[in-house]
Amino acid sequence: MPHITVRGVPEQELRDLAPALKQAVVSAAQVNPDYVKVFYSPVRRVDQAEEVAVDVYWMPRPQELCDSVAQAVTSFWQERGKGFVQVTFTEFPGPHFYENNQHF
Repeated sequence: MPHITVRGVPEQELRDLAPALKQAVVSAAQVNPDYVKVFYSPVRRVDQAEEVAVDVYWMPRPQELCDSVAQAVTSFWQERGKGFVQVTFTEFPGPHFYENNQHF
């Protein structure tokens, strides 16, 4: 954990950048890279211009860690020419996360 879902970026661009994005999150969150996954979302904004939106799905973390990850993700995309980056954290309690029928 965390799982990173990105929208507002073409799928192939995200595929190309996923290893570097994953590393940025690993460094900022100080987590095992084996647990970080990057997902593409085909959801598109239709009422205005497309923007980059990133959802970080994980168990509750301290505000300082959220701030660090948000900064790393925002910087990552802005360094690649994306002007606006939204980062949202979706948290869930460990007992609600199962892998192979075992919760954390």
